[in-house]
Amino acid sequence: METINDKLFYRDEHQNCFLYDSGDDPIIERIDKKRGDILHIKEHHNRVLFILKGKINFLHHNTSRVFEMSTFILLPRGCEYEMNIEEDVFLILLRLHHKINFCEHFPLEMLYQLNSTLTNKHPDIYPLKTKKIISGFLDSVMATISEGLKCKYFHEIKQRELYYYLRAYYSKDDLVAFFLPILNSDTDFAEKIYQKYESAKNIADLANYTHYSVSGFKKRFIKVFGTTPHDWIEKEKAKKIHYEINCTQKPFKEIASQYNFYSSSHFNRFCNKMYGMSPAILRKQTICNIIR
Repeated sequence: METINDKLFYRDEHQNCFLYDSGDDPIIERIDKKRGDILHIKEHHNRVLFILKGKINFLHHNTSRVFEMSTFILLPRGCEYEMNIEEDVFLILLRLHHKINFCEHFPLEMLYQLNSTLTNKHPDIYPLKTKKIISGFLDSVMATISEGLKCKYFHEIKQRELYYYLRAYYSKDDLVAFFLPILNSDTDFAEKIYQKYESAKNIADLANYTHYSVSGFKKRFIKVFGTTPHDWIEKEKAKKIHYEINCTQKPFKEIASQYNFYSSSHFNRFCNKMYGMSPAILRKQTICNIIR
């Protein structure tokens, strides 16, 4: 039986603390949705989505996959997702700290070294089964949140706890497949790029932000991302526009303006280059609209 000693005592003091996680983008978030609902997620961070109950039809890169309870998936930053709720769901979203260390001697970069042998073996989104230790971890997280314990410092500790469980209870092959979308040789450099690239005026602006000359920046960028800054930024832009065309009903003129195209013909040329078809044809083929 729960007693007064089990309750969070200094609730007012806790909630008034500057570390209280009360913003619109919490480190840990609970989501409940009913069958037939549609959930849109636009990711500015890398997050893990835990499915504790129900079933979702997950739409990503114009493909559709179903994920059920007792699994969890990685949602990489910079992407937009749509989920059709096929059964009532209870979800937990947990933001990943930009510097992922599974333990003191196992940073995320170590998985990158194993990447080359596994890159072609798994899909972009690779689900992991929720083992007993992870279920217990999620139970403890939700118990504290339901009591109003939403300290950012505490939630960062829970992030590190999750990393340790992943290291201890899942194989390296599974971890490589799960984290594949965000693996690179230098997560600190990559983090700076993700933080700045959308607001940067040009490549020189990005180079200055990362404290490199333009030539040095391009060399470092190619080493980390495997492509030039221009091509990478263009592909990231294409991902976002693909979502706008596929999963919204925004007029093409509005989308073109939002992404700084100077004319409709400029926007059409971009779509033909990146998708091999016009935006009108792409929208007709969209899975999102077909499912609706």
